[in-house]
Order: sequence, then C-alpha cells, then structure tokens
Amino acid sequence: MTGAEEESRGNGVAWRESAAVLTGCWAVCGLTYGVLRMLDTPTVPIAAPVVILLVQWCVARHRHWTAAVAAFCLGSFSVFLLVDTLRQQLARLDADALATAAGAFVALVVFTGASRITFGRPA
Repeated sequence: MTGAEEESRGNGVAWRESAAVLTGCWAVCGLTYGVLRMLDTPTVPIAAPVVILLVQWCVARHRHWTAAVAAFCLGSFSVFLLVDTLRQQLARLDADALATAAGAFVALVVFTGASRITFGRPA
C-alpha cells in the first residue's frame, strides 16, 4: 500500500514516506553544510533549505495542520535546545548542522505520529 493509499484510508502519513523525506532532509542538510564549509560562511542559517523542503512537502502532499503545528513547535524547540548545547563543544556550523538534522527527525516523527491519530468517528 502506498503512502497516498494509506492516507486516503484515514491512517495519516505513512512512516515509509516520512523516512524518505527524512533522508532527503539529511541529504540537503549535508549538502548545505558542505557548501557553507567550502565557502567558509558559518553565519548563514543551515536550517533554511531543510525547513523549505519540509514546508513544501507538507503543503503539497499532506494538509494535516494540527500535526504540522505540533511538528513545527517541537522540531524548533529541539533545534534551539541542541544548538545551545552543541555550540559549547563544536564549531558553529557543525553544531547547526547536527541540530538541524535532529530537529528534522523530531519534526517528522511528531508530524507522522500526529497525522495518524484518529478521533472517534460517528457511526
């Protein structure tokens, strides 16, 4: 069963689809890290391309707005918490890349889990 078929049956976003999107987010994060490292520009936000990818995927394929808000809040919180912690031990760009990758993971787990929650349907 594909992700679209699973969602149309009311099961929310498929975990397989979320894993594919997470892989894409990590690839974009790694590519952005490499480009910024090569250009020696550690002040440019590394999270922007990843956030754009996630927002585009959510709007184009899934319109679970409650799940999206929960994912945004918890993903952002985890990024901010990790950036503060990691910047004490790592270079700014390294800390930002790791925090962004972890935040994407948290956001996708929350989004997928929340989209699969169903409330009682009238008979």
